[in-house]
Amino acid sequence: MKHREAKKEDLPKVKEILAQAGLPTEDCEAHVHDFLIIEKRSEIVAIGGLEICDKYGLVRSIVVIPKHRGQGVGEEVLALLESKAISKGIDCLYLLTETAVEYFQSQGFKIIDRDQVPRNIASTRQFKELCPSTAKVMYRSISRV
Repeated sequence: MKHREAKKEDLPKVKEILAQAGLPTEDCEAHVHDFLIIEKRSEIVAIGGLEICDKYGLVRSIVVIPKHRGQGVGEEVLALLESKAISKGIDCLYLLTETAVEYFQSQGFKIIDRDQVPRNIASTRQFKELCPSTAKVMYRSISRV
């Protein structure tokens, strides 16, 4: 499998994959270049995004195409997003989820209260508008290796 940064022309496919997974698509245009695309033989098998908020990173939707699930692709996407974050000087990641709490806990994320989120993350459209208030907020420190 190989990965690449999404380009503007990938936007329709990124939105389609997010929509099929029941995830927000409304602000993808502004962040398309912060999405990664994982491909196998020119077929998209997963996508993941990282919204950069000064010294913090907001992991946006990670979606693995159903027939590729259970093969470690999600972990690969998360590792790539973490590497990208570290290269941008970010040392902690935040995310919102309704359906993948256990998965992200298995990846070292911890649930935190909404009032513990830095202002830069709390002011994102994803946090304020697009994800429901019932979504769990999770956090994990990352470090340079």
